[in-house]
Amino acid sequence: MKRMKTLTAGLFLLSQALSGAALAASVTLSGTTVDFTFDDAMLGLFGPANVSGNSLYFTPTDFEAKSLNGAGFALTNDTINIKVSAHSGWLFSSIGLVEKGDYLLLGSGSMADVAGQMRIFDIAAPLVDITTSIVSSSPLTQMGLPTHNWDAQVSTDLSAWNTAQALNVTIENLLLASTGISPSLAFVEKKFVGLTVVTAPIPEAETYAMMLAGLGLVGFAAMRRRAALKSIV
Repeated sequence: MKRMKTLTAGLFLLSQALSGAALAASVTLSGTTVDFTFDDAMLGLFGPANVSGNSLYFTPTDFEAKSLNGAGFALTNDTINIKVSAHSGWLFSSIGLVEKGDYLLLGSGSMADVAGQMRIFDIAAPLVDITTSIVSSSPLTQMGLPTHNWDAQVSTDLSAWNTAQALNVTIENLLLASTGISPSLAFVEKKFVGLTVVTAPIPEAETYAMMLAGLGLVGFAAMRRRAALKSIV
């Protein structure tokens, strides 16, 4: 009987582990020259992902923060990790992030803001990263109805990482709303997140050879010019 209970418990734990593994599925979406890989069970408030060209984008519907009648600060945050792999024959040039949403402020002392980070590292050398801050293009200070749009844009130059084959991109998003007195209302929502990767073709060996030959001819011409000038003098 004891052995049967132990076996039953073991089978239960195994089924739980297998079901958990099934929920945490790794998904790869292919762009024009890059692939985006992520855990679709950990997208959270960002919602389902879509690809267009080399852009991975999200259209969240529940990513918001709100405060009413002097309730103080309300913070909503979420973070996602995305692996970006370059297709064969391509290298990374830059990565840009665009975010959009709207906000509403009513009453004295109400405020809203957006913040966060985009952090990138080469998966082959994870101890070195490039971090850029996410801030709105203009302050979220307009009062009254209707709601007002906000946007944030950041870009990271990756020309120094032109040998990287795969990058990890972490997007951390924060929405902040606050009210200090009653009556008042502060509301901010994120409606769009778009990550765009810019790539360039890897020059072929023939191209390098032509470049070197061209540099050699330029150097040879310069040497002949200097020699000619010396003979005249």
